[in-house]
Amino acid sequence: MSRPISAINNFKNGNNCAQAILAAFAESVNINSDIALKIGAGLGGGVGRKQHVCGAVNAGAIILGIRYGSGVSGDNESKEKVSEIVGNYVAECEKILGNIQCKELLKIDLSNPTERMAAKENGLFDRVCDNAVQQAAIILEKYLSL
Repeated sequence: MSRPISAINNFKNGNNCAQAILAAFAESVNINSDIALKIGAGLGGGVGRKQHVCGAVNAGAIILGIRYGSGVSGDNESKEKVSEIVGNYVAECEKILGNIQCKELLKIDLSNPTERMAAKENGLFDRVCDNAVQQAAIILEKYLSL
């Protein structure tokens, strides 16, 4: 199964958008899928439902950091390389999605339980978040093969 399809399936099976991406790509960066799910647990809804950067996009940045980061303090060359790759990835996500801010993508207030329930009942998360997860995964695959 392709990683974008795996990511969508992860999302549809109850994981948040960040967990969906992290679990789908965990093996490609040699991390355990259980650890990936834990890392992403607080990133859904734009980090703790604060609706900042979309969790799917954020998770992609984490995967790229694991892939291209050196893990060595003070390695400025690696830090610059990763920043450039992640910046390009985020810019491409923004171009494809139209925005990377969860609040702008969903156009509701996730802190409002009534709005959140209505969005779930109306399939907003299925439409908007499925697309964000799928597109972030497709774009991420491209950046992992640099």
